Amino acid sequence: MVNTRDFLPKTTHYLKVPIIGLNAILWLLGLVLIVVGSVCISFFSNFKEFTKESGYKNALSNLTTSAPTGVLVIGIFFILLTLIGCFVAYKEKLVGLVLYTMLMLILLVVLIGIGGKALTLHKEDAVSVIGTSWVQISNSLKNSTITKLEEFLECCCWSETYSNETYKNLCPKDNDDKIKYEGTYCEGVFTEQVSSKLVLVGIAGVVIGCIEFVVMALSLFLIIRICRSPRSRAYDQY
Repeated sequence: MVNTRDFLPKTTHYLKVPIIGLNAILWLLGLVLIVVGSVCISFFSNFKEFTKESGYKNALSNLTTSAPTGVLVIGIFFILLTLIGCFVAYKEKLVGLVLYTMLMLILLVVLIGIGGKALTLHKEDAVSVIGTSWVQISNSLKNSTITKLEEFLECCCWSETYSNETYKNLCPKDNDDKIKYEGTYCEGVFTEQVSSKLVLVGIAGVVIGCIEFVVMALSLFLIIRICRSPRSRAYDQY
């Protein structure tokens, strides 16, 4: 029978150092999630009134509020968890390492789900919902909302299809009452903005998930090594 002890490092030092190093990398990637989440919240905060007036409130709320907030919260949680991971690995806290590994496993599942969803999400679906709502609100009494969004996005009319005088009248105008951003359609601007953010979240989520898997494996090896090493009764006390 193969002795599994032969596969483990002879000292915990060779496990602690890579765990702490990878946690430092994960901490930086957690910052990326916080920054992306904050940028998305700031960007979509301009769509609050638009979402309220839209006929697709639930779908738009998920895109403009739930998703960015979720990314931000996960980033903050990740920052804290990686700091804890560095501490329990350095101090070789057995119970702390077990709890840390369990939390990392839960977070791994969540991140893979978010990263995969962000990379495979058809941005055309989100753009289609926004476009339908855009035209709907443009023809309603609340069409001033569209003018505000066009000023923010620096565009005029949703697309070439909806660029007649009725829609152009809603476009932002300069001091000489001339239409600003004419020829720059909001569909293209919005698609570019959403696409870049989805790709960044997706890549960050997948990269973090892969590194997390390695850290979890090293943490399990460290737990096994600590269990097999002689130590005092007070060793695992916090």
